[in-house]
Amino acid sequence: MSEISKVEQRILHQINNDVPLVDVKIDLSNYINHKQVIDKDKDFTHTFHFETIQEQDCLLMQVPNINESGYYAGIVALKSYIDKFHSDLNVAIIDPVIDYFYLNPPDKQSEFFQWFNTYANQGDYQHLYTFPQMDDIIQGFVFKYIDKTNPAFFGFSIIDGNIDASFAIARKIKETYPHIKILFGGNGIEVLDFGVLPNVRYTTEEYDFVDIFARGDGEITFVEILKSDMSEESLSGIKGIVWRDSTGKLVHNTQRESIDLEELPFPNYSVLEDNYYYKSVYQHHVPLVLSRGCPYRCTFCSVPEFIPIFRYRKLETVIEEIEHWISKGRINFFCHDSIINGDPKWLKRFCEIIVEKGWGEIGFTFGGNMRLQTPMRDLETMRLYRNAGLTKMITGFESAAEPVLKHMKKYPNMDGVREIFENVRIINKENKYPMQFAMQLIIGYLNETEEDFQKTVDFVKEYHDCMSEILTCSGFLLHETLKQKWVKEGNYIEFQNTVNFTTNYNTAQQRLDRLNRIEKVFNEIGITHSVYNRGLYYELIDKRDYNYDHIFNIEDCKIKEKIKEYVQHNLIDGTHPMVEKRSLI
Repeated sequence: MSEISKVEQRILHQINNDVPLVDVKIDLSNYINHKQVIDKDKDFTHTFHFETIQEQDCLLMQVPNINESGYYAGIVALKSYIDKFHSDLNVAIIDPVIDYFYLNPPDKQSEFFQWFNTYANQGDYQHLYTFPQMDDIIQGFVFKYIDKTNPAFFGFSIIDGNIDASFAIARKIKETYPHIKILFGGNGIEVLDFGVLPNVRYTTEEYDFVDIFARGDGEITFVEILKSDMSEESLSGIKGIVWRDSTGKLVHNTQRESIDLEELPFPNYSVLEDNYYYKSVYQHHVPLVLSRGCPYRCTFCSVPEFIPIFRYRKLETVIEEIEHWISKGRINFFCHDSIINGDPKWLKRFCEIIVEKGWGEIGFTFGGNMRLQTPMRDLETMRLYRNAGLTKMITGFESAAEPVLKHMKKYPNMDGVREIFENVRIINKENKYPMQFAMQLIIGYLNETEEDFQKTVDFVKEYHDCMSEILTCSGFLLHETLKQKWVKEGNYIEFQNTVNFTTNYNTAQQRLDRLNRIEKVFNEIGITHSVYNRGLYYELIDKRDYNYDHIFNIEDCKIKEKIKEYVQHNLIDGTHPMVEKRSLI
C-alpha cells in the first residue's frame, strides 16, 4: 500500500469517527531508508550513555533528521579535532533523542513527527511544546545528560529539517540551566535569516536563548569559543561567529577562513558504535570523508552556498586512514562527500592505488555521491571504478529532460547519460557483484512539462536494471534565491510558499499528480523507492479549483465523495472548529 493510500485510510477513519483532522499532513521523508530509527530492529542494541558519562566542558548533539543518514559527520569531526589537539577540553557527543526513540518508537504518521522533522512548518518551534513527547525527550533524557556532566557549554549542529526541534530543546535548556552557554553551528546556520540561503521565518533576533551562532568550518572556532572567557572582548576576536553583546544585540564577526583538511585528524566514530541509529544506518560500513563542498552549482542545491570552496584531502592521508581500518578487518566504506568525483583525476588516481594494493581481492568496497559526467562515458574508466570496489553510486539524476537539466545546471547530455548506463550494464555482465545507481529524482522542477516528466518515467523503466533503488523521488522545493533568479529571467510564477507555487510549466496539483503516477511505475517495475512530498505540499485554495482525483488515488467512489463532501463543507471556508484550513496533505 502506498503512503498516500495510508493517508486516505486515516482520513476516512477520522471522518467516520469525528476525529479532528489535524494529523493528516504527511511528510513522506519519514519513510526514507532509515525505518530502523522508528521500527526497532532486534539485531541492533543501544547503549544509554547518560548512565556512565562523566563531567564535561561541553555536550554536543544533533537532533536526528532521518532524511540525512550521515548526520553524525559534523559533530564527530569537532570531537575528533578536540581529542587530538586540545585534550585539555572534555567534549562529549550525546544522542538523547535516539535514546528516547529507541524506547518509544513514534508513529511516523503522527502530527508530532511531522513537526519534529519539519520542512512545511519551519519557524514555529514553540508548537512542539504542545506535544508530550517533546517534554519527555527534554526532561527525561536531555536533562539527564546535563545533570550528570555539568557542562558550561551545550552545542547543537543543525541541518535543514531539524532546526525547529533544536531551538525547542535549546530554549528549555537555557530556561532550566541559565548558566549554560548555547552554541549553534552546522550547515543549517545558513538557512537562518542572516544566512546565504535565508528563511525569513527564522528571526534570530528573537532567539535570545542562543548565545553564539558559528558559521563555516567549525573546528578552530569551536576551540576558541570553549577557551574564551565569553567576555565581549574575547568574543569580538573570534572569526566566523554571530553573538550577543551585553545589550542582547547580535554582532556579526568577520568570516572564518576554510580549514586546511590536512589539519584534521581521522574522524573517530567509536563513541557512536553502540548507538542504535548509527548501527542501523551504517551497519558494516565505515564512514569516510574524501572532500568538502562541491565544484558544481546546481540551481536547487545549497551545498555550494554553505561550503563555497571545494577541496579534497591529500590522497596519502586518505589511503592511510583506509589502511588503519583494513588492519582492523573493516573493508566496506561509505563516503560522506557531497560528491566523490568532483575532480575525476583525483578519483581515478584513488582507484588506481586501491587496485595496486590489491584491496579489491579482499572484498574492499566503497560508495558515495557521484555526478553523471563525461569521464564516466569511458568504459575503461568505469571498469577501473568497479575494480577498485565502487559498487553503489548515489546520483542526483533528477530528470531525463535536457531542458530541465540545463536550467538545473546539471549534466544535460542525455545521449551521454545513456552511454554511462550502458557501460554499467556491460560491467555488470562481467562481475558477480554489480555496480548500481541509487537514484535521486526531482519531480516538478520550475520548467518541467508533462512531456519532460514522461521522459523521466521512460528512462527509469528502460534502465531500472542498473538501479538499486529510487533513493528519493521528491516534489520540487523552491528556495528564495532560485525564485528570484527565475523571476529575473522573465519567467512567470505565482508563489505561495516553497512547495505551493505555479509556473507556466506546472502547478502544485500537477506535481502531486506526477508523484502519484511515478510511484505506480516504481511499484510496477518492482524497485525499492521513497516518494517524498516535503511536508505540506498542496494547500486548499478554492473548492472550484480543487481536483480531488489528483489528490487522492481512491477507486471507491463512495469514499471519494464522502471525503470531497467533508472537505468542501468543513475545510474550504475554515469555519469548522475541528480542523486546520491549511492542508490535507
